[in-house]
Amino acid sequence: CGWTDHCDPALLQPLASRVAPTIDAVLLSHPDMMHLGALPYAIKHLGLSAPVYATEPVFRLGLLTMYDYFLSRWQVADFDLFSLDDIDAAFQNVVRLKYSQNHLLNDKGEGIVIAPHVSGHLLGGTVWKITKDGEDVVYAVDFNHRKERHLNGT
Repeated sequence: CGWTDHCDPALLQPLASRVAPTIDAVLLSHPDMMHLGALPYAIKHLGLSAPVYATEPVFRLGLLTMYDYFLSRWQVADFDLFSLDDIDAAFQNVVRLKYSQNHLLNDKGEGIVIAPHVSGHLLGGTVWKITKDGEDVVYAVDFNHRKERHLNGT
C-alpha cells in the first residue's frame, strides 16, 4: 500500500479492480507514505476490503502521517484522490497487534499465523513473521540491523 509523494494513480494500476478484491490481508510495516500512503485510495477506489494489520505505533503514526499529507496537499492544490473521511475509513478497522504477538488469520488465511517484530528502521517499524504448516517467511522491508542513536536494530 505504499505510494510516492506525487500520488500518481497510474502507479497503482497493477492493483486495479481485478487484484485488490482478491487480497487476503494487508500487513503495514512502517508509518510513512512509502509504506501505507495508498491505503485510503485502494480501499475507496480499488475495492480493497482485506483486513489490515499493524502495530499500535504504525497505526497511530500512520494515521497522523496521512492526515498531515492530505492537509498539506489540500491547502496548496485541489486534492481529490482521497479525503479525511477516507483516511478515517481506511484506519477504522485496522487490527492492532503488539510486537511478538502471534495472530491466527481466519477465512481465506486459515492456518496462517502472523507476528510483528521491531524493524529498527523507523519509529514503529515492523518486520512480519508469517508462519504456515511449520514454514516461516520473514517479510522484512526497510529494516536496520545496526543500533542507531534513537532506535535499536532489528
